[in-house]
Amino acid sequence: MSRPNPVIKDTLLDAAETIAARDGVARLTFDAVAAEAGVSKGGVLHYFTTKDQLIEGMVKRTATRWRDYFKAAYDNEPEGPGRMTRGLLKSCFTDAQTWTEALRRAFGSVFAALAHNPALIEPMREAYTEFYHYVEQDGLPPGVAESVTTAMDGLWFYWVLRLRPVNQGDLDRMRGALELTLDDALKSVAQAAA
Repeated sequence: MSRPNPVIKDTLLDAAETIAARDGVARLTFDAVAAEAGVSKGGVLHYFTTKDQLIEGMVKRTATRWRDYFKAAYDNEPEGPGRMTRGLLKSCFTDAQTWTEALRRAFGSVFAALAHNPALIEPMREAYTEFYHYVEQDGLPPGVAESVTTAMDGLWFYWVLRLRPVNQGDLDRMRGALELTLDDALKSVAQAAA
């Protein structure tokens, strides 16, 4: 038996995300994924034997990418209070061009999974549990990191669902306001430590 090819699997998951975002999860079939990806139905079945496996594959990939993203944001910041929050502000609220249709499609597939079968969202819950562990340990006064990250999540949610566009001017203004909140909190932490 041939070994699964990660490039082909990603192509199939891209196709599934496109269908879920464009047509809804009800139209996510192996035939539709095969047509979208330009492969045979058997090619899809080689990687996914049920629709739930396919949907869970989309969610797992999105959860893994989110985990990699927030860990990189954290790792790219100097140690100290607010490390996770500072990293996310820089990575999420700096360049509107990083808010791509591919990202919207990937996170839209998570909502599709939730609508199809709430249990399939578990990989994303696990990633967010890990993320919020970082947030809780961020060393800021109670509620600050949670408020800043919830504001980011809210904008993300609106954008994924096409309830609100994201443009550079808006990101700059929101980042500025959130940075003021963070700066005040960091001053408070420094004063308490002195």
